[in-house]
Amino acid sequence: MDMLQWLQAHWLDLLYAIIVIVVALFISTILERAAKRALLTRVSKSTADNVAKLIRYSILVVAVLIALTSIGVDVTGALIAGGFLGIVIGFAAQASISNFISGLLLLLERPFKIGDFIHVGDTIGMVVEIGILSTTIVTWDGVKVRIPSSQLFNSSFRNYTASRARLVSVEVQIPYSASIEKAVEAIESKLREQWYVLEEPRPMVFAKSFGGDGVVLEVRAWTPGSTWLMLYSSLPRLVKSALDEVGIEIPFPQRVVWFASPLKTEGGAK
Repeated sequence: MDMLQWLQAHWLDLLYAIIVIVVALFISTILERAAKRALLTRVSKSTADNVAKLIRYSILVVAVLIALTSIGVDVTGALIAGGFLGIVIGFAAQASISNFISGLLLLLERPFKIGDFIHVGDTIGMVVEIGILSTTIVTWDGVKVRIPSSQLFNSSFRNYTASRARLVSVEVQIPYSASIEKAVEAIESKLREQWYVLEEPRPMVFAKSFGGDGVVLEVRAWTPGSTWLMLYSSLPRLVKSALDEVGIEIPFPQRVVWFASPLKTEGGAK
């Protein structure tokens, strides 16, 4: 059968194959762009591009196989060879595949985003890049740490900035001679002046216990997760400033020493 006879006999199948390829090109292009737009808010641009291209090429490969089958091409051998090759690659790159799947699941779950402060194992830092295979964070001292996606997905971690509000507390002592009400009002007033301290839940200052050198006050304030570090680093300073403004000093450690017998001076006097 020559080419002309084959075309006359299978022109409908060929038309169907062409339609499949054209539709696949159209759908894959739309999905690639949509995936890229959706992922750009979650991961880096390079990762978004790679995932979007993977989606497009996967659709095109399936479309080509369907088109070849429709015109009578036997793709069984190609599928068997591809399956065998996939098994070999799977064993050789088991860790990478695990990271890849975990990375996709993390993108769907979205437990953190770029700019969040997270705590994974012994590492604490800010997320600067989210990839499919790994996530990169920068620690407090500026060290970049790459964490595999499988480790993030299979272990628990803390996200310090994802919460709507976070609590920061500190304790301070005031002299027994000072007015507790005056100290409480001064500290609460100072906290209400700070834009990053939430009005609700409202700041709280209360007498917690009696210390060795004075009354122990506990100061509690809430702040959005994004400004937690700001409040954490400034709360002791704000408390001291508030007490200084009303003339209340933080007491130094004091000890009263009693001697069992009178002391004698160098001249013999008691």
